[in-house]
Amino acid sequence: MNIIESISHIIKEFIILILEYYIFCKFVKDNKNKIFKNIINIIMIIGIGCLSVIFKERYDTFCCIILQIVCMFVLNMINFRRDVGYIFINTIICLGLSYLMLFISVLVSALPHIFFRIENNYVNLMIILSIDIILTWKLLNIKKIKNGLIFLKIKLKNENLDLLLLNVSMIIIFTAMILSSINEIDIKRHITLAIFIFIPIMFITIKKSLDLYYKQMLLIKDLEETKKELESKKKEIEELEKENLEFSKTSHSLAHKQRALEYKINELVKKDELNKISNIQNEMENLSKRIYNEQVTTEITSTGIERIDNMLKYMQSECLKYGIDFELQINGNIHYMTNHFITAEELEILIADHVKDAIIAINYSDNINKSILVKLGLIDDCYGLYIYDSGIEFGKDTLENLGKKPVTTHADNEGTGMGFMNTFDTLKKHKGSLIIDQIGPPSKDNFTKIIKIRFDEKNEFNIKNYNQ
Repeated sequence: MNIIESISHIIKEFIILILEYYIFCKFVKDNKNKIFKNIINIIMIIGIGCLSVIFKERYDTFCCIILQIVCMFVLNMINFRRDVGYIFINTIICLGLSYLMLFISVLVSALPHIFFRIENNYVNLMIILSIDIILTWKLLNIKKIKNGLIFLKIKLKNENLDLLLLNVSMIIIFTAMILSSINEIDIKRHITLAIFIFIPIMFITIKKSLDLYYKQMLLIKDLEETKKELESKKKEIEELEKENLEFSKTSHSLAHKQRALEYKINELVKKDELNKISNIQNEMENLSKRIYNEQVTTEITSTGIERIDNMLKYMQSECLKYGIDFELQINGNIHYMTNHFITAEELEILIADHVKDAIIAINYSDNINKSILVKLGLIDDCYGLYIYDSGIEFGKDTLENLGKKPVTTHADNEGTGMGFMNTFDTLKKHKGSLIIDQIGPPSKDNFTKIIKIRFDEKNEFNIKNYNQ
């Protein structure tokens, strides 16, 4: 091979490799290379082209293309510094596309050769390379490609697409090896045959694969949007459940207040009627006996706070309905308690919740001892509220779920399970403690349990059980 032929071969290999590098940069959309760096890369590619020609002369086309793959892989690794597998796959894909453009250029160059009868091999080579450059430039300026291919910009996650593109590129490269080994007499015939067989198949395969890829990306996008929408709906449901829980707490508290106010109104109405119409006093007393099943109602000690007194009187009346003895013990200054430890409204609700629970527990018990004791104020050197009752004990499930969710075993008897939910909220707010002391089984001469609410700033919850 003379010098001119060697130079022409070097030019051909240089065009193939420089187009591979250009395609690589275009597909990964890398425009950061500076002029000096590009000059160095061009010099390196010229060197790789010279080595390719030497390998092809001394060995064969197979060794030449293997050398090109290795050298361009190393050059791309130096320039782009990404994952090894990513660079390797993209190098083979881009080199395959460069050879594909060369094959198409050879086919297109047959037209001027036929019409103009050009027999000069060097002129034919220049025409082929010129067509190759133009076709590659036009291809890379297509709208969907000019901004880079998404699946080549990032590390490929679709294994089927990886394998497909890799196989197609290897087919192109190995076709180049086979065609380069054919003698010059049959080269055009073989190239034309290979182009008509391989190119349509490759284009159809690539098109269908790209269609599947974009459909898969749309499906993934839809799934992600659906997932986000489900998460949003889940949050909305949780917020609505929380609002519903708060509404239940408020409704539960208002129910107690409503009943206490109704009782107070009835008391005021009765007093007004008794003051105005003295001749029906005996009838009202008889009516009271029938309603409360008691001849005399013991006057309970006043706390000095009207709303709390009203609630205590209302709870006393509820106890009288069911024949339950109600006793109240007040120690210390309740005004001081409501000014420093808990508001009067919150204390009113605590009394209502736990006395009502005690009434329900007694009504579900067969114990002949039906009694409730309420201690309010300064107890054991600490302000608090103690509720003693002789009703049934708390079950294990009830104790395990206290404060976690509304739980009641007496839904058929006005039980809502919201009492302890309100209690835990109040204690958390004021750093109070709750102690449940289960004294013993129902007996005729003792209480079964005590609910101790202490404003000791310890924020504790303890259960004391006689049997464990």
